[in-house]
Amino acid sequence: MTAYTPQQNGVAERKNRTIMNMVRSMISDKKIPKSFWPEAVNWIVHVLNRSPTLAVKSMTPEEAWSGIKPSVEHFRVFGCVSHVHIPDVKRTKLEDKSCSCVLLGVSKESKAYRLYDPISKRIVVSRDVKFEEDKCWDWDTSYEELIIVDLECGDHEGEAAISDSEGDNDAEEVEIVPSTAEAEEIVPSRNVNDINSSSSNEGRSRRRPVWMDDYDSGDNFSEEDAANMVLFALADPVHFEEAVKSERWKAAMDSEMKAIEKDNTWLLTDLPVGKKKIGVKWIYKTKLKENGEVDKHKARLVAKGYVQ
Repeated sequence: MTAYTPQQNGVAERKNRTIMNMVRSMISDKKIPKSFWPEAVNWIVHVLNRSPTLAVKSMTPEEAWSGIKPSVEHFRVFGCVSHVHIPDVKRTKLEDKSCSCVLLGVSKESKAYRLYDPISKRIVVSRDVKFEEDKCWDWDTSYEELIIVDLECGDHEGEAAISDSEGDNDAEEVEIVPSTAEAEEIVPSRNVNDINSSSSNEGRSRRRPVWMDDYDSGDNFSEEDAANMVLFALADPVHFEEAVKSERWKAAMDSEMKAIEKDNTWLLTDLPVGKKKIGVKWIYKTKLKENGEVDKHKARLVAKGYVQ
């Protein structure tokens, strides 16, 4: 397919249209701020992969891919009001036993739901949740400007895990991840620069471009900020040729290969006639502790399923 010509891939474009139509419907039904559209896309794709399709007969795409018939018992109405249990260790006897949140879907890292707490502006991951699927959150109009959804997945600095200490061994886990909106409780108004001109435009104001909010000159950086910038500079490798030059990433890849061989993940065989092989790719991720120190370097070997 030629670059910048999406019309050459009609199947993908029609699927994108279907997904975005569903996104608009869900956001409109529950009156959710449009800032949460990426969360809606993730949930829709999760549902579509577990729904019947004409592409494969008598099974869902998830079953065709994994060989396991998926369960849909965990399906809930996107954007509904949800009540998350707060463990005893995180509250006093007189405080509420739950907090009200908005359902955003399921977590990619664990078998739990992903929710948003509009009061504290935090992402909450928990499996101990009660739902009111017929109700929606009464969003204030100011949320459109206040909420900035953190789309980055993976480890988050300052992430706190809460374990339920009561009951049996099925202790619930609540994972609270500070969102970008918490760091910026109130989005500052745009800087206005007066235009001094003798023309008819004198007295007009010019808004600062939105894209400039993503940049900082660095004049006010503290030593701690500078240290964090160094961490960003030392980003994880993207390509194998780059990672293989590092001993720590070579050790991580060796560990991954040993685990694959131990679990008998695949069986070497000859490629059937007329079939197309699927390539693989290395994914590299530096795992951090709660205090920001490096915990370990993780390498995963994944198949390029999108080339099927």
